[in-house]
Amino acid sequence: MAIAANPPEAAVDPSNAIYVNQGDDEPVQMESLCMNCHENGTTTMLLTRVPHFRDIMVASFECEHCNFRNNEVSFTGTFGEQGVKYTLTVAKGDQQALSRQVVKSDNAVVTIPELEFEIPAATQKGSITTVEGLLMDAASNIKLLQEERRAADPATAKLIDEFLAKLDTCQQGECAFTVLVDDPAGNSYIESPGGNPHQDAILQAEHYNRSHQQQIDVGLLAPEEAQASADQGEIGADDPHHGPGAVGASALQKALARIQGDKAERIMSKYTAPDEVLELPGHCLACNAEAVTRVFQTSIPYFKEVVIMSNACDLCGYRSSDIKAGGGVSEKGSHIVLDVSEQADLRRDVIKAESASISIPEADLEVTTGSMGGLVTTVEGLLEQIITALRSTQTFQLGDSASALDRSTWGAFFQKLEDCMALKQSWTLKLTDPLSNSFVAPCTENPGTDPRLTVQEYERSAEEDEEYGIDHLKQYAGEGLNMDSIDLN
Repeated sequence: MAIAANPPEAAVDPSNAIYVNQGDDEPVQMESLCMNCHENGTTTMLLTRVPHFRDIMVASFECEHCNFRNNEVSFTGTFGEQGVKYTLTVAKGDQQALSRQVVKSDNAVVTIPELEFEIPAATQKGSITTVEGLLMDAASNIKLLQEERRAADPATAKLIDEFLAKLDTCQQGECAFTVLVDDPAGNSYIESPGGNPHQDAILQAEHYNRSHQQQIDVGLLAPEEAQASADQGEIGADDPHHGPGAVGASALQKALARIQGDKAERIMSKYTAPDEVLELPGHCLACNAEAVTRVFQTSIPYFKEVVIMSNACDLCGYRSSDIKAGGGVSEKGSHIVLDVSEQADLRRDVIKAESASISIPEADLEVTTGSMGGLVTTVEGLLEQIITALRSTQTFQLGDSASALDRSTWGAFFQKLEDCMALKQSWTLKLTDPLSNSFVAPCTENPGTDPRLTVQEYERSAEEDEEYGIDHLKQYAGEGLNMDSIDLN
């Protein structure tokens, strides 16, 4: 199997086609033993990054004596914060859907409901392939020892042949089918040509909180920790507000923003002057060693009370912080509009909550709710992170494998964003937050007199009330329940 930054001009076996984001690192080659003919072959390893994803190690083996080839993907980064489930609907004759890139980790379960076919977790090594290649690999594995089955159990072999014919029909695009990739580790991915799975007509991406058993399966909990947690009792998987698929009121308790490093801490130090800092024992999120979590509550002028939680590990040096909203839930949502026309506007502090969406009309940019999580930064830093995130997720549209039209379109789009960051033109930053948990610092003592900043409240829609659990809170209030006694965690 060859690793290539450019799609080959000649026809290539889709199960062996790997297109990666080739960076400055060169592939490393070494001689290794071929397990097929026991001669020496060549193993090639490359550290790279997959769009929408993380760093991976791609390793390929090729033997020049027997032409045996093999490839494997190892994940060198961390687990995703949540599990992920992709659903791709492939229409009959849709060759572009069959050519979409697929990253499948060891922990992923692949299902094709129409064929009642499932590839369980840990039965195959991690791989980078296409939808067509995924089906081809599955067929190749099923065909192993098929001749022996025909001799020993003709009836079973006949049934397998019939299934392989159905699988080949899907592989050739002669019928419609659905591919589901469910990965509790969050390390799998199906390519979306537009770069946003939430706006893809045939692809759905769903993130979810891992269950207790899934944490054990992916190795996030050691056996002794799992037993200790089980002794304390476990929240039911069907609990709608606290289980792994929690919705509604539990969403209100998510952090406004998660911070790594000290840049955002320097921003927050302008507003924070804690009277008392609580220190709580905890564990490092990176190495699981014992670490101290510091918690204090403060008030940001013209915004609201916030609770800042900081975790620092003396063993590995990992640092992270969370900012959570303090006090009650805002009665209305907020629209924040900033006209950026001076360098001082780029230096304004920004808190973008996970519940906020971003819009820059001059650049034809819209960032949907939850796309970038919560951020504590400046206006310039927010734009930098948007550009960085888009460049890392649009490798398929920007690299050598992209068409000339895609490269031209995306190049013009990024030029607009860079012109905005360089203030070659005035532009508008719009933040819409149904929970009013986002903030842009004013340049005057009274936000109402800031000539370039407008903050407007609006009534939330019924859909927003349902999504964030506001309707549940209204129901509790109507029944006369004590809201202070309700646990939303």
